Amino acid sequence: MVQAQIFRILLTFALTFLMGFAASAADVKILVPASPMHAVEGIAVAADGSIYGTSIHGQSVYRINPKTGHVDIAVASPDGESDDVAIGPPGTPAAGILAWTAQRSGEIRILRPGGKPEVLMRNVPRVNPIAFNAQGRLFTAQAGAGDDTLWELDAIGGQPPRVVAKNQGQLNGFNFGADGRLYAPLFRTDKLVAVDVETGTYTQIAKNVGAPASVKIDAAGDVISVDYLTGDVWRTVMKAGESKIIATYPAPLDSLAIAADGTIYLASVADSSIFAFNPKNKARKIVVRGSFTVALGMSIANLKGRETVLVADPFGYRYVDTATGVMTRPPWAANRGASTAIAARAGYIAFSNADAKNVKKIDVQTDEVVAATKNIKAPRGIALTSQGDVIVADAADNRIVKLTTDSVIDLARDLRQPVGLVLESDTVALVTELDTRSIARVDLVSGLRSEVVTGLTAPTGLALMKDGRIAVVEPTLGQVIAINPQSGTRTVLASGLALSLDGLDLPQNTTAGIAVGSNGAIYVSCPGDNSIVKIKPNVK
Repeated sequence: MVQAQIFRILLTFALTFLMGFAASAADVKILVPASPMHAVEGIAVAADGSIYGTSIHGQSVYRINPKTGHVDIAVASPDGESDDVAIGPPGTPAAGILAWTAQRSGEIRILRPGGKPEVLMRNVPRVNPIAFNAQGRLFTAQAGAGDDTLWELDAIGGQPPRVVAKNQGQLNGFNFGADGRLYAPLFRTDKLVAVDVETGTYTQIAKNVGAPASVKIDAAGDVISVDYLTGDVWRTVMKAGESKIIATYPAPLDSLAIAADGTIYLASVADSSIFAFNPKNKARKIVVRGSFTVALGMSIANLKGRETVLVADPFGYRYVDTATGVMTRPPWAANRGASTAIAARAGYIAFSNADAKNVKKIDVQTDEVVAATKNIKAPRGIALTSQGDVIVADAADNRIVKLTTDSVIDLARDLRQPVGLVLESDTVALVTELDTRSIARVDLVSGLRSEVVTGLTAPTGLALMKDGRIAVVEPTLGQVIAINPQSGTRTVLASGLALSLDGLDLPQNTTAGIAVGSNGAIYVSCPGDNSIVKIKPNVK
């Protein structure tokens, strides 16, 4: 049964195409198609061949048909918050039990066949990998939570959790071999280990295999691992004790699973995609195609002489060609570009991250970070002046600030939860304020605030149109409106868009993406389904 998130996507398409945006005073087209997942971290293959995938940002456990690429939701938000997933093996007491790690909540959750989600264990911060052994015993581990405990859990008889080992390094996506040992990457190293789960003894089985994030054991008993940072897929031949790269995919690769026929499935977390690789004939297939983790803030930028939309994303910003919709993601750099709002101007890119609460500024020519801070409580909207100064809306401290190379300077205070931000000039900003449901004009020299438009519905992103109107995103209504600041006249430009952040692991006051191109076209990101729409206002 298609549940909450997929239903919203289908409803969005229905409204979009059946209504044809009849109420819109604009021509609306899809520039980047919707995709069904919001990142996919851990994956596992079930007995029926279905792939189960996890998502922290989408707070869902997905079920994927590897033949058709169809995705539905096995466990919906918020219960489905998940980093890794395991399925109880047939013929054991745990058969068919779905188990997953809710990393941010610090819980292990399970779904028994025909049942409802349950919490099996609480208070386990940074819980990450999870796996059943051949007998249906369940194991999980904390990674980066102080003592990096490896646990055994009882999903059947209700026995208390057992500590297998502590303080032996961070285990990530792991899997049992036919010998009964637990094979795992030592995360943040170049090593693979095998763990005797009865004694807790760790044995190194390989090194110099990149930055491994996940392993699975194939039919020959060899260890297949993925390099998170480079996208390399490694095979470690246990009999020979040798490791080699057998394929390379776009980084970061977070997880892998191996089907009964030997097909290797790979999870591309940053693009919300699933790849299939046949190690016998080297054939490749895209099972599920995505473009973003969550498509958020926007700015107009230039890439190799072409106008693009620069789109913020929790797994790094990327460019979208305004003519073709082709997405280009810069080379993976340890998620340095994690962002929820973004601006490009004067040879710089500046971005804020609502989740990590940081702001960075990058020199486009050198690709070096030239300014950064974590001293802004809730950075939301961001803009660059013509001189490259970074201006940020702080929704928690109700202020607008300027970031210099080594400090944060207040420009205006006593605002009302400012989120969206756009510059009318280097010294005047327009901001959306959630508390007053308004757009305010702020003098960045004097700090004075004046209301421009009131009576909006949860406004977030905003942009200046070429005809002087203000385009505003109202995510809870799923629409973009144009406002004449002189007359107050409001026109719906597009409706039925998947703009809501409901069900996503992001603050609700995160700014939606909107930007205006050189020809007056308006671009809007739809975080609900990761589509990008292009709006051409009708000229009367």
